[in-house]
Amino acid sequence: MKVLVIGDVIIDKYIYGTAERLSPEAPVPIVRHQTTFERSGGAGNLYANLKSLDVDVELLDLSNPKCVKTRVFCDGHYVTRIDNDYHTDGIESLIAIQNINFSQYTFVILSDYNKGVLDQSKEIIKHINQFGCKVLVDPKKSASYYEGAWLIKPNMLEESQYGFGQHHWNWIVTDAKGPVRARIDKVMYTVQPEQVEVNDVTGAGDCFLAAFVYSLTKGYDYTKCLAIAAKGATHSVKHTGTYVLTIDDIEDATVFTNGVFDILHRGHFELLKQASALGTKLVVGINSDASVKRLKGESRPINNQAIRKEQLESLPWVSEVIVFDDDTPYELIKKIKPNLIVKGGDYTVETVVGHELAPVHIVPTVKGYSTTQIIEASR
Repeated sequence: MKVLVIGDVIIDKYIYGTAERLSPEAPVPIVRHQTTFERSGGAGNLYANLKSLDVDVELLDLSNPKCVKTRVFCDGHYVTRIDNDYHTDGIESLIAIQNINFSQYTFVILSDYNKGVLDQSKEIIKHINQFGCKVLVDPKKSASYYEGAWLIKPNMLEESQYGFGQHHWNWIVTDAKGPVRARIDKVMYTVQPEQVEVNDVTGAGDCFLAAFVYSLTKGYDYTKCLAIAAKGATHSVKHTGTYVLTIDDIEDATVFTNGVFDILHRGHFELLKQASALGTKLVVGINSDASVKRLKGESRPINNQAIRKEQLESLPWVSEVIVFDDDTPYELIKKIKPNLIVKGGDYTVETVVGHELAPVHIVPTVKGYSTTQIIEASR
């Protein structure tokens, strides 16, 4: 899925220094300059976040000239912000956009900071909609400007100030102090973000939207998309200045293993314990009863799939258990896209199903323990 970002690109400039005394001219600190750096803000920050999350994304930069926001920090404290504001000709932006074929994009994001590029948003959306794209908007003007968009993402203040509640499109409303609320395809959602100490809210909305669109490109359901987006915004506010998310900030490192797990024994426990330590989430795929019978004969399994699933779910190392009916977990691996596949020492990397889909780690077998041995001994 390909994504395009259109909007106001802003230069975020940061000046850091230290102070030892106040100015004799006024009761303000004399800041001794230490370092200065710049980052791309506004639509540029949204693009940078999507790029960092490995989304296939492009930026259409029509800002001319770019606004500059200069923030001054003294001994770690935010002292002041100096804005050099400019306004891009919205008609020129519209003409440029109307000459573009958008058929290659699945999602087009309009990142509006009210600096001119998206002054003609209604006509821009009308043109983009001809190509079947889903248009998402981070708004800074009244709702009427964004007619025809697939989804609008105002914050709580913008929702009331610009009249978004009077329209029936898809929407997400973020709130720095409360839950995220959304209505998508006529279904209501509420997500409570983790409560953390806020260091700086700069760019949090961009991080939210980037994480949400990243999740859409992964094919996640809307509940998961919103949870990941909220996690991204929460992570961003822990940092000073404009923050760029990484996949590790928003996604668990998923480890996958699979098997029948008919009669649990020490070998299973060692495999699961070591697999769990290699990531933040361990997903275990187990063969359905029908699948086991096809692979091991009519006398198996000893325990049915409901019991096997319940036993695995009771173990402290296992995050999720999924029953699959195929002879192999290949389709399941394709669906969950794990970061790592773990199997026991009776396999080699090349013989592990799905080894071309994710890296493989082999855990040494605990000798003397197997389900077959237990069954034979009981007989």
